[in-house]
Amino acid sequence: MSLCIDTPSPAGRRRVRPGAFTLVELLVAITVLALMSVVLAQMLSATSQTWISGQARANNFTKGRAMLDLLARDLQGGVYRSDLPAFPGGEVGFYTERPGYSSNASARNLSWVEYDLGTNSSAALQRADLAETWLPTSPPSFGTTNAPSGATPRDTAPGVVGFKVQFIYPDGSISTNFVATNRPRVAAVGLAVVDDKTLERLSSEKIAALRNGFATNASGTNSIKADWENYLKTDLAWSAYPATLASGLKIFERYVSLP
Repeated sequence: MSLCIDTPSPAGRRRVRPGAFTLVELLVAITVLALMSVVLAQMLSATSQTWISGQARANNFTKGRAMLDLLARDLQGGVYRSDLPAFPGGEVGFYTERPGYSSNASARNLSWVEYDLGTNSSAALQRADLAETWLPTSPPSFGTTNAPSGATPRDTAPGVVGFKVQFIYPDGSISTNFVATNRPRVAAVGLAVVDDKTLERLSSEKIAALRNGFATNASGTNSIKADWENYLKTDLAWSAYPATLASGLKIFERYVSLP
């Protein structure tokens, strides 16, 4: 008697196939990857914009502070006598106890200084100084209110599109007029500054329009900053300017005690 045992043939064995992604799984993975790429791109764009805005603010603060410090030193050292010119005709010009540029050995620690924005399309605040030279027996010409001539203007910081000085008197009134016989206690200085990158994108016509807007929207009887911020909020046509102007334009105001 023989014993017969059935064994499965090799062809009948079940083969284990290696794992593979289905079409649905591939589509899901691609979709998730695309969403992650979009989110990362948006985060990178937001970070880049924040960095650019931060650079613009730092640039503005550097220029604004430097200009206000320079003006404050001149104003606080000013010689405001009724027999010497000061802010003639509304111009920002006065004598200050700081030496001006001169090659003359008889120059004293007194000079005539002027501040101005220059031509209508300029965006650089200019400072001119004229050293006063005299002998101890021959002092400056007192008794005249005419501004001296011959001061040479020099550019300071670029990007200044608004510049205003007004005075606060003992009774609390505010005016753009300087009255030597009723000495003001405080000078308020306002600056509107554009960062360097935005300035490169502004044409001369746009600079002139900005300057005109700031010049005509300061009442002279209110805070300079408040008037200018109201102008930017209600009257400035933002769509006509580069988008970076929104973060690249900064208004500064400082109150300087007068001697």
